[in-house]
Amino acid sequence: MLNWNVSDIRKYKDKPFAFKEEIDLETELKSRSKDILNADKVIVDGQLFNDNGLVISDIKVSTNVTLPSTRSLKEVSVPLNFRINEAYNIDNIDTEEFEENTIIIPIDEEDPVINVYESVVDNILLNVPTQVLTTEEREENVMPSGNNWTVISEEEYNKQKEEDKQVNPEFAKLKNLFKDNNKEE
Repeated sequence: MLNWNVSDIRKYKDKPFAFKEEIDLETELKSRSKDILNADKVIVDGQLFNDNGLVISDIKVSTNVTLPSTRSLKEVSVPLNFRINEAYNIDNIDTEEFEENTIIIPIDEEDPVINVYESVVDNILLNVPTQVLTTEEREENVMPSGNNWTVISEEEYNKQKEEDKQVNPEFAKLKNLFKDNNKEE
């Protein structure tokens, strides 16, 4: 399941090795992230290109995960659609000449397997958004509140901070009133 032996990939010198699978990763995703409540089947559609000692991956991943809203904890279905582009170093070539942001994964010589499965799971977890809102929360900017408390946005907080800094001129005069008393003691 999304793992291929390097010797099988080497056979595809002139054309890409294409694959498309639908896999159930719900158990794996839930075990690695407490935020994931449910996950639909994952559609993995990709190609591996054999290129001078590297196997280059171009993979499209799409699924839906159910996450708690970061405001109300209500369940929210979040679609995830992204690409994975990685290079697998199958011939132990020198990788210093590549750009820093190029992801190059070394292949174990004792077990020469290209493991796209792990990459898909890791990248789904990396693509889970940090802020999740229900449609109502997003459109109406609804903030949670309770008995004598309410959540405010960062913008509102900064506005309140600015208002607190502005001192009433009448009170500013009183501030200097006690300076003379302290000096006499």
